[in-house]
Amino acid sequence: MRYNATRHKMEIGATKRKKIRTVDFCDTLAEILKKARKQQHRERFQCGEMYFRNYYLKVMEKGRTHYDLYSLQSTEEIPDDYEELSFVCLRQDGSYESTATLSNVCRLIQKHVEGLENFHFHQLRHTYTSNLLSNGAAPKDVQELLGHSDVSTTMNVYAHATREAKRTSARLLDKVVGGN
Repeated sequence: MRYNATRHKMEIGATKRKKIRTVDFCDTLAEILKKARKQQHRERFQCGEMYFRNYYLKVMEKGRTHYDLYSLQSTEEIPDDYEELSFVCLRQDGSYESTATLSNVCRLIQKHVEGLENFHFHQLRHTYTSNLLSNGAAPKDVQELLGHSDVSTTMNVYAHATREAKRTSARLLDKVVGGN
């Protein structure tokens, strides 16, 4: 999702590598997503006709295909060429929640929480990756989860996360030497 300032539209576009990928996640996140979905159903019921649904429209323009995002209330007529979308993160009224909202929250956190003056949402991606690598995840798996084109990109960016794993591996020799 991105805002196209030239067209003044939210667009759904291809990834950097123009590929579609499946992202696996843990059981804990699956449970969180199930709860969020139930909450969305409750909010949809509470809002009734004022609840928004999200749609995309395929647009071909200058040899380029992109998809425009629209949030329409239940009372609005839906054009035939609109396709409904289902998002994980929605506002209480069902409309699309933009990533700009997260950026704004992060800026507030920076101002009001000591120790997080330089916090940016993207740092959570780094934390996720560092935790995976330091807990023994295979670099190739991490590369695919992150959508990097090459495992060397993952390892170059996150090499610091493997230092502790290297120290732990080096200490394995202590067990061998100590066991003789």
